[in-house]
Amino acid sequence: MSVTREDVFSAAEFERRRDRVRSAMRAQDLDAIVLHDPSNIYYLCGHHTLNIWDYQCLVLPLDGLPFMVLWQFEQGRFNASASACKAVYFGNGAEPVAATAAALAAHGLAKARIGLEAAGGFLSPARHAAIVEALPGARVADAGGLVEDVRAVKSAAELDIMRQAQTVTDAAMRAALGAIRPGASDRDITRAMADALIEGGTQGFSIFPMVAVGARSGVPHHAQIGATVENGDTVFLECSPAIHWYHAPLMRTAALGTPRDPFVEEVAAVGTEAIEAMMQAMKPGVAACEVAEAGARVVDRIRDGILFHDFYGYSVGIGFPPTWIVGGTMQITRDNPRPLEAGMTFHFPMTLRKLGVFGVGQSRTVVVTEAGCTALSALPLGLDRV
Repeated sequence: MSVTREDVFSAAEFERRRDRVRSAMRAQDLDAIVLHDPSNIYYLCGHHTLNIWDYQCLVLPLDGLPFMVLWQFEQGRFNASASACKAVYFGNGAEPVAATAAALAAHGLAKARIGLEAAGGFLSPARHAAIVEALPGARVADAGGLVEDVRAVKSAAELDIMRQAQTVTDAAMRAALGAIRPGASDRDITRAMADALIEGGTQGFSIFPMVAVGARSGVPHHAQIGATVENGDTVFLECSPAIHWYHAPLMRTAALGTPRDPFVEEVAAVGTEAIEAMMQAMKPGVAACEVAEAGARVVDRIRDGILFHDFYGYSVGIGFPPTWIVGGTMQITRDNPRPLEAGMTFHFPMTLRKLGVFGVGQSRTVVVTEAGCTALSALPLGLDRV
């Protein structure tokens, strides 16, 4: 019985991606890479499934079709989504590492120089060691970040989807802001945000929508507990849909009435100015650290009085749970000398907090263009007044 296809990108798009990754492989003297991160698998062949807990991997050789090693129960998802890629299935109860080693040997790669994602979150240290042990004739190297660095530059087709995602993000943020009123709970606000994301077509939540009310906004990464909004509170909001598993995150902060701590106003103004300074500095050829320094010069005015992660921007695009953050070396930090390229996309997470008192988060997802950079969101920066 045939399975309905769910093609998003053209065959030419995947071929272009593979060519770029293979160029990076040649630079590292690799004959093949074995990928376990679902974002990298999706990028190179289109395969995606909600089941990212069971073993799966993609092997991309320098020549020939890539092939996946995956559980036979997932063949329906593979047939629906994978493009120009073969599958090697292992049966119920089979050992996935043995199946991977056998597949590599069958494709003439048992004695090749193979790259593995040594530090990835989807290949445990035990399984990494087992793969190395199962390939005694191979030369195994760390290929962590190789695909992510290629993914940092988006194609026109990818940018179109990220713009679609941003439209949904903006709608969800407007819905959340509209739900803020005296007595509303963080659950009420989250429900409004999540409903808008689902209505907009999200395929899931790589990071669940975040809402933090009052003093809880002064501590990062809260789940909802039913905290209610009172006059003078700040309400921190962050979300993104996963549209074809692409993201365009956005942070906003609302103040219900006049903030009870006057420092809120200064923190909000600094956050806005820092993002604007980074956008002004961002253009092709500029080092990532220069962009971070542009933001840091503004934040440093109040740095001693706030809690901040000093992570000025991260690469964003494809993401599967538990995060939409893309790894690799292309991050906006004060110690990263890598130059920017047109087509790169970043999220500027300007989250400035007075620990345990209040938080003001605002952000932009931006695209580096030939002339500079542009923001995807249509929502203005600054503190939202409710």
